[in-house]
Amino acid sequence: MTIRTVWKPFLRFALVACALSVGHAVMAADTTGTSEAPLVIGNRTVHVFRAPLGAITPLERAAVAKQHIETAFDQPGEGWTSVEGTANGVVVALDGVPMFTVVEGDARSALNERAEALANEASRTLQKAWLEHREHLDPKRHLWAAGYSAAILSALFLLLWLLAKTSHRLQSFITRRLEARIDQLLPSGVGAHFGDLLLTTAARAAVLLVWLIGLIAVFLALAQVLSRFALTRVLGEQMVESLQASVMLAVHAVATSLPGLFVAVLIFLLARLSTQLSRSLFARIAAGRLRLGALDAHTAPVTGQLVSAAIWLFALAMAYPYLPGSQTEAFKGLSVLLGLMVSIGASGLIGQVASGLILVFTRALRVGEYVRIQDQEGTVIHLGLLVTRLRTGMGEEISLPNSLVNSQVTRNYSRDAGKGRCLIETTITIGYDAPWRQVHALLQEAAATVKTVCSKPEPYVVQTALNDFYVSYRLVAQIEVRADKPRARVLGELHAAIQDAFNRAGVQIMSPHYLGDPAQPKVVPEGHWLGTPPP
Repeated sequence: MTIRTVWKPFLRFALVACALSVGHAVMAADTTGTSEAPLVIGNRTVHVFRAPLGAITPLERAAVAKQHIETAFDQPGEGWTSVEGTANGVVVALDGVPMFTVVEGDARSALNERAEALANEASRTLQKAWLEHREHLDPKRHLWAAGYSAAILSALFLLLWLLAKTSHRLQSFITRRLEARIDQLLPSGVGAHFGDLLLTTAARAAVLLVWLIGLIAVFLALAQVLSRFALTRVLGEQMVESLQASVMLAVHAVATSLPGLFVAVLIFLLARLSTQLSRSLFARIAAGRLRLGALDAHTAPVTGQLVSAAIWLFALAMAYPYLPGSQTEAFKGLSVLLGLMVSIGASGLIGQVASGLILVFTRALRVGEYVRIQDQEGTVIHLGLLVTRLRTGMGEEISLPNSLVNSQVTRNYSRDAGKGRCLIETTITIGYDAPWRQVHALLQEAAATVKTVCSKPEPYVVQTALNDFYVSYRLVAQIEVRADKPRARVLGELHAAIQDAFNRAGVQIMSPHYLGDPAQPKVVPEGHWLGTPPP
C-alpha cells in the first residue's frame, strides 16, 4: 500500500471542508452586508445603519461615520449639531460639517419610524457625545465629579446609619401604637385570635419598609455617582431608566389586573356563599330536621365536606384565568410543579378518602357505635374522610386511618342492640365435672347483679367449644351505654360478679390453663372475700 493511497481520502476530506468554510464565509459576508450596524461613539449609540447607501453597505457607512466624528471631535469647535434634508436622505452635521446620512431604509416601518425623527434623535445624541468627550479631557471636571460622588456616598452612608438606628425604634413604635388600638381596629372577639398575628405582620412590614428605603437609596446613589463621570454616564442613565420602566411596568400590571382580580374575588365570594348555604342544608340533615333521598344524619356530614370541596375546586378553576400573572410562563410552570407534587404525594391521601367514602356510604360504621377494629375497641366519635376516631373505655382517643379500618374485620357491638345499648360478652372455661345447667345459671345470676346490664332481652349463655379438659362458655348481654359508665368498666364489674358467683357456689374456673385436678378446689370462700385467701 502506497502513501498516496493512504492519504488520498484525507486530502479529499480536507478539500471538501475548505470549500464548505469558504461558502460559509461568503454567506456570512452577505449577511453582514445587510445586517444592522450601530454607530457607537464613546458609550453612546448615536445611530443604527440598516440599509445601504448606493454601493456602501451599512457596516461601511458606520465605519466611515465613526471616522468622520472622531476626526471632528479632535478639532476645535462649538459642538453644534444640525440636520438637513437632501435627495439621498437627512444629513446630520457637526459644526456645519456633514458626518453621516440617515436614509429611509434605516427606519423600521413596523415601529412607524421616520428618517427625519431618527436624524433628530441622532443629532441630539451626537451633541451629548461631543460634550462628554470634551468633559473627559478636562481634569477639573473629573475632580468636581469625584467630590460630588464623595458627597453622595457620604449622604448614603449617613442615611443607612440612620435607618439602622431607627429601625428597631420604628418597629417598637408601630407595635405599641397598634397594640393600644387593636381593640378598636378589630371587631370584638377577633382581636383575641388575630391580634398577635396583626402585630407581628405590622412589625415585619416596618422592617421591610426600612430595607426597601435602603435599597432604593443605594440604587439611586450609585446611579448618580455613575452619571457624574463621562465614561459611565450612559450606565447611570440606563439604571434610572430601568428603575422607572420597572415602576411603570408594575403600576401598569396592577392597573390592568384590577378588573380580573375583581372578577376572581367575586367568584370566591360566590363560592363562600354557596358553601355557607350547603353547610346550613347539610347541618339540618345531620340534625334530623330534613331528609333528602338517600341523605340522612349518617351520610350528611361527609357529603357536605365533598360538596364544599367541589365548590371551591370549581371556583378555583373558574377564577384561575383572572388571577394576576396566571398567563405568565412562571405561573404556568409553578402550577405544573404544584400539580406534579400533589399527584405524587396525594396517592395515599386519595386512598384514604376513598376508604372513608366506602365506610360512610356503606354504613359500615356510625358515630356512637361501639366497635372493635383489629386489636382496638371503643366508641366511634368521628368518622371523617381521612381517619376514624375511637374513644376507649380507658379514656383514650385512638385515630385509625380509613384504609386500615376498611381492610380489617370490624366487630360492631351496637348495630343489633337497641338504641343507646351495645352488646357485651365474656368467655370462661369450666371443667366437665360442673353441671352445664349450673354454669348457665351462675353466669346469668352474675349478669343480673350488674345494674347496667339490661334484663330485657335476658342475658344468655352459649357453649362455644368442648375442649379436651374443659368447656368454653360465652355470656352475651346488652348494657346501657352511658358516659359515666364506659363499656370497659361494666365488663370489669361483670367479671367481678362472675368470680363472686362461682366462688359462692364452689365451682372452679379452669382458665387460663388446665394441667390436673388440684388437691383442693381453687375457690375463695365468701368469708375470705375481703381478706386473704385460705392457705
